[in-house]
Amino acid sequence: MKLYKYTAIFIPEKGKKGTYNVTFPALPEIVTFGDSLHEARYMAQDALELVILSLLEDGKTLPKDKAPHKITKGLLTEEILVTISHEVKTTPLTKDVKTAFA
Repeated sequence: MKLYKYTAIFIPEKGKKGTYNVTFPALPEIVTFGDSLHEARYMAQDALELVILSLLEDGKTLPKDKAPHKITKGLLTEEILVTISHEVKTTPLTKDVKTAFA
């Protein structure tokens, strides 16, 4: 099991008190939100875990964390941590499986 840490930016949604949009500078493919800061943190962690696992399964290199250089007033930044157990296993094809796909 390995620990991964990435910086998330929590952006208050205009006109929706308590709602936050969440992005990760290092992983622009992650965009999520929550109807409270607590829910936004949970959604950020869930999205981060899924994207990291997907990248690892595809054999891609994970990007380094990027912290924003400047934070606009009203935005929050936090480091989100996830632990992922990733193991790739291969199983030799048996005669029965080879026949099924022939």
